[in-house]
Amino acid sequence: MASNGVNGPGATASMTNYCSYLDPTTKCERIGHWDQAANTIQPLAFASGTPLANLYQVIQVGSQGIQPADEAPLPRASVQLNAPINGRDILCVGKNYAEHAKEFNSSGFDSSDQADQPSHPVIFTKRFSSIIADGEEVYPHPGFTETVDYEGELGVIIGKPGFRVAEADAMAYVWGYTIINDLTARERQRDHKQFYIGKSPDTFCPM
Repeated sequence: MASNGVNGPGATASMTNYCSYLDPTTKCERIGHWDQAANTIQPLAFASGTPLANLYQVIQVGSQGIQPADEAPLPRASVQLNAPINGRDILCVGKNYAEHAKEFNSSGFDSSDQADQPSHPVIFTKRFSSIIADGEEVYPHPGFTETVDYEGELGVIIGKPGFRVAEADAMAYVWGYTIINDLTARERQRDHKQFYIGKSPDTFCPM
């Protein structure tokens, strides 16, 4: 996932692609910088040298408190990636793409107000237990749904609390971005006339 650069001893300004992975030796969760050109992961640590264990620590301490760990980069193929961030439900905005909203309205699965472009944002949640890492297998939940749909989405990670934030100030609250595959059990969304149940089955949020 992309965020602000890492500015610690030995760091480079390009260290913006954070990833969560399992340490091949300890099997503990770690945070690293994914160098996509070299296809390696540089383990990251606090300024004290203590390894970073999750993205919440990265957000809290800020880039000034992070440095490359005193460890060699790992080949990407040697580690198992985790979802970059987990543990909290995902807030989503529905019907935010006009052409897809029109398509969805004519699909027979839309039980909302049928407006192509609602006057107010359509907000729904996906349960955090639906989150899996990129490359993990999606379970299609046979018997629960026969109409699994998918949508590629931009995930926006908010880095600090806010309430009634002015539009002009909104980007100051954005910490970084990731990519999400928003899977949906469409007939469950239709029949329950809301989004949560159809959006939240286990494995329905690769990240």
